[in-house]
Amino acid sequence: MNKKLSIIFSFYNEEKNIKKSIHEVSLVLNKIPNLDYELIYVNDTSTDDSLKILKQENLINNKVKIINLSRRFGHMAGIMAGLKNCVGDAAIYLDIDLQDPPDLIKEMVHSWVNENYDVVFTTRKKTEQQWFMKFITKIGYKILEKTSYINMAKDSGDFRLISRKVIDQYVGFKEINPFFRFLVDFIGFKKKQIYYDREVREFGKSNFSLYKIFHQFFEISLVPFSDFPIRIALIFGLVSFFVCTGILIRTAYLYLSGVVEISTTSIFGAILLFGGIQSLILGILAVYIGSIFKETKQRPIYIVQEKIGFDE
Repeated sequence: MNKKLSIIFSFYNEEKNIKKSIHEVSLVLNKIPNLDYELIYVNDTSTDDSLKILKQENLINNKVKIINLSRRFGHMAGIMAGLKNCVGDAAIYLDIDLQDPPDLIKEMVHSWVNENYDVVFTTRKKTEQQWFMKFITKIGYKILEKTSYINMAKDSGDFRLISRKVIDQYVGFKEINPFFRFLVDFIGFKKKQIYYDREVREFGKSNFSLYKIFHQFFEISLVPFSDFPIRIALIFGLVSFFVCTGILIRTAYLYLSGVVEISTTSIFGAILLFGGIQSLILGILAVYIGSIFKETKQRPIYIVQEKIGFDE
C-alpha cells in the first residue's frame, strides 16, 4: 500500500527559493517508490512576490498547497498550521532555503517505512555560523541539557520526519509557543538520529537575528521546559536572607559592644549587591508570569486567511 508524505515549509519573503525548493524536493520524492506526497507552503504574510509565485506553481502542480496566514505569527505557528492541515501518513519540516539537504529525505523515509521509526531527526555535524553564534548556541544547548526535563540532541533542528501518530499528538498541544523540536522530543516514541553537513544558504538571508535567538531561548525553550531559573531565584533569595541577617547581627553586636564608629561600607555593599539580586529574581519571575499570562488568554496560535490547493 502506498504511503503519503507531507513536506512542510514555513517561510517569510523567500521568493528566490520557492521554485528551487519545489524542483529539488520533487526530484527526490519522485525517485522514492510507492510514495505519494504533498508540498505545503505556509506563507507568514510575505511582502515580496512569494505568494504570487506559489499561486502560479499551484496552477501547474497540484501537489503544491498554500496556507496564507492573516498576519505574521512566526515560524512555530507556521509549522503547526502545516501539520494541522496535512494529510500525509508522515510529515517532514524543511527550511525553504534547503540548507538542510533534501537528499536525506530518502533515508528518512526508509527508516520510517522499513524500520518503523516514528521520529527520524537530523543532527548537524558542522555549520557555517559565525564563531559568536556558535558560542551562543553551544552555551544555550549546555544550559538546556543540564536544566530541562527533556532529553534533546545537540545541534538537532526542526528538519525531522514524524509519523502520523506523532503528528496527531503534536497538533493537540494548545500552548502559545509550540516549540516543534522540543515537543516532538517530549512526545517520545521510537526515534532514529541521522547526521549531516549543513549547506550554505544560496539565496536571500536568514530572518533569524540575535534578538530572535535570545527570545527563542528564554520564552520558547527554557521557560516552557524548565523551572530551573525559579529554583535558582529561590537559592539567591535564601543566600541574600542569610547574608543580610549576618550583617545585621554583626552591626547590632558592634553597637551593643560600645563601638562608636561602625563602618558602613559593608552595609552599602550588601544593599547594592542584594538589590541587584532582587532585580534579577523579579526579572526571572516576570518572564514566567508573562508566559502564564499569554497562555491563560488561550488565543489561537495562528489565523488562516486562505488555503489554496486543499480538498474541501
